[in-house]
Amino acid sequence: MTAMLLAMFSIAACATSDNASDTSAQTSAGTTESTTAQSEVSTIDISDISNQYDEEDTDSSWDESTATMIQLNGTSIEVTGSGASADGSILTISAAGTYVLNGTLDDGQILITASDSDTVRLVLNGVDITCKTGAPIYAQTADKLVVILEAGTENTVTDGGENFAYANTTDEEPDAAVFSKCDLTINGTGTLTVNAGFNNGIGTKDDLVIVSGNFKIDAVNHGIRGRDSITVLDGEFTITAGNDGIQSNNEDTSKGWIYLEGGNYHITSGCDGIQAETLLAITGGDYTIESGGGSANASSVDTTNSYKGLKSGTDLSIVGGTFNIDSADDCVHSNGNISISDGELTLASGDDGAHADADLSVSGGSIIITTSYEGLEGDTVNLSGGSIDIVSSDDAINAAGGSDSGEGGMFGKDSFSEGSSSYYINISGGDIVYYAGGDGLDSNGDINISGGTLIGIINSTADNEAIDLDGTLSVTGGTLIYGGTAVGGTPSKDSTQSYVYLSSGISANTNTSVQKDGETLVDFTLAHDCQYLAISTPDIVSDESYDIYSGDSLLTTVTAGTGAPEGMGGGQGGGGQGGGDRGGQRSTPPQ
Repeated sequence: MTAMLLAMFSIAACATSDNASDTSAQTSAGTTESTTAQSEVSTIDISDISNQYDEEDTDSSWDESTATMIQLNGTSIEVTGSGASADGSILTISAAGTYVLNGTLDDGQILITASDSDTVRLVLNGVDITCKTGAPIYAQTADKLVVILEAGTENTVTDGGENFAYANTTDEEPDAAVFSKCDLTINGTGTLTVNAGFNNGIGTKDDLVIVSGNFKIDAVNHGIRGRDSITVLDGEFTITAGNDGIQSNNEDTSKGWIYLEGGNYHITSGCDGIQAETLLAITGGDYTIESGGGSANASSVDTTNSYKGLKSGTDLSIVGGTFNIDSADDCVHSNGNISISDGELTLASGDDGAHADADLSVSGGSIIITTSYEGLEGDTVNLSGGSIDIVSSDDAINAAGGSDSGEGGMFGKDSFSEGSSSYYINISGGDIVYYAGGDGLDSNGDINISGGTLIGIINSTADNEAIDLDGTLSVTGGTLIYGGTAVGGTPSKDSTQSYVYLSSGISANTNTSVQKDGETLVDFTLAHDCQYLAISTPDIVSDESYDIYSGDSLLTTVTAGTGAPEGMGGGQGGGGQGGGDRGGQRSTPPQ
């Protein structure tokens, strides 16, 4: 049976989201997982958020003849131009305009106090700014702050760490090393290193747009936070965060969203890798995420907290991108729906590979789950395309908790949408392979299969089956090869497709075929030993006789549709004893 490797070390407790007024602190107080109501529906559409930037956001050009030039000289500041003034090592920018900064501040601050109709463009042209008691860059008032990372430059900001003091104690701000109370945009191709020893790395109370740049962020709390929203078009991100790597936390159903169009991300987070209070939409990019110490650390974390790779409060949409996620909790999680239509996902989870409280849909792309408690789980599960490969210590694909009565994995029994009257698994396409330590397909209602290819093996106890359901198994298309220590459900009498049943055992890595009058109808190779096996294809007709071969040797001749009754199976006899984890190895699909 697949076994999860559980490392014995701990990490600090962490908060998953803050309320409308941001909390100050670091990761000292553990809080419970986001409590977004399951019945709450986001009012956001992806088409509405994919263009939340304009020419002002993408423009990284500047003209020295019209810009105000700022020279940072350790303990003093020299200003050439209008709109800014210096008092010792404090630079105050009070008007719209472009401000170009060079040099070093040993202990100072860039303070922006423009009017709420002004756009301030701040060009970091090779700076190293340390503020020993606060935030190095603090936009207190403005309409928008645009930070430009000049090409070829290295820029560093370091906050006050344990000596940090809020400028506004009532609102507890600034709470990030780069903090804006207004909209914040960052563009350019230079590098920005953020050392946030007090709280967040980059943060805004409004909308955050990142167009480009190279970011190296080390934060004791969240790495990047845009309270109202986050849009990322491109960039290089290396984020180490004690709490969430990237977070938007406004609970307003029209806000709190994250849209990621591209970029390369390396995120190591104490809690969630990327967390949106409402919609999380990803259309491209390359993501390497380790959250909560990874799947091997699942037994060591505080299970009242959240350690997910990707997490949304309402909907999560993936239409492209490459993902390598290793998480103590679910790799991909939504309190609402999940839709995956493209992309390449390699997932290792201490709990579920992907979990949706409502509907989980996969229509394309590649999903490889190398380690999980359960592989895919939703209120309903709809699989219509793509390639899915699952290794799970319990169920591989689960609709609404299936018929299990247990309390779930390390993080307890999962919740599902309230008020649903039916739960089901629908498979109409795709290439699906699973190796499960519990049930294979497990539905609290029906299972409907009309297309695609499924190869599923379980190595489990007598109470588990390769297909387990409380309703009816309807098979009207596709190819099914499933079994192991038990088979479980077979196509119902209302199915248009029949099956053959084998109980004599098949050895791993041996070619197996079903033949009729010398013609091969289906040909496959399993990656594990299998005692019981059911095979259903469009070419198998009920009550007709079929030969099953192992290599060139005839194993048995069976009559279709009469091998065993509904719910057949047969204990643990011979089903892959000592088989173990296949590490992502796929069985050869039928020819």
